[in-house]
Amino acid sequence: MDEIEVNAMQYSSFVQFDNYTIDLEIEIYLLAIAILSSLYNGGILFLKVKGKQLLQPRMAAIIDFAGDQIMAYLLLSSASSAIPITNRMRENSDNIFTDSSSTAICMSIFAFICLAVSALISGFKLSTQPYI
Repeated sequence: MDEIEVNAMQYSSFVQFDNYTIDLEIEIYLLAIAILSSLYNGGILFLKVKGKQLLQPRMAAIIDFAGDQIMAYLLLSSASSAIPITNRMRENSDNIFTDSSSTAICMSIFAFICLAVSALISGFKLSTQPYI
């Protein structure tokens, strides 16, 4: 199994795309953080809709605030790392790959804004609790 992963990373690191060699590790990072953020937000939404309390309210508030902060940071860092390479690719050729990369960056920034607002709300909730 490890050999397959090593070979896949070896061949996916550099790809010839319209006669322009690009490093896809940044785009993979953008995609991985988007998937991780979607799973985190889906899990939080599932717990809120079901109304289940897995932890004590104090610990749940701390984890909610910290999780929002971490996910917001990861989303912003993935978007900011993908912007320069997408800009360089768009200078040479404007195609469907660069359009989808630009869309992924915009959606990542939008998700960051939503999580930043959520972090503000959870931080306010955390600061107004009498048991903290």
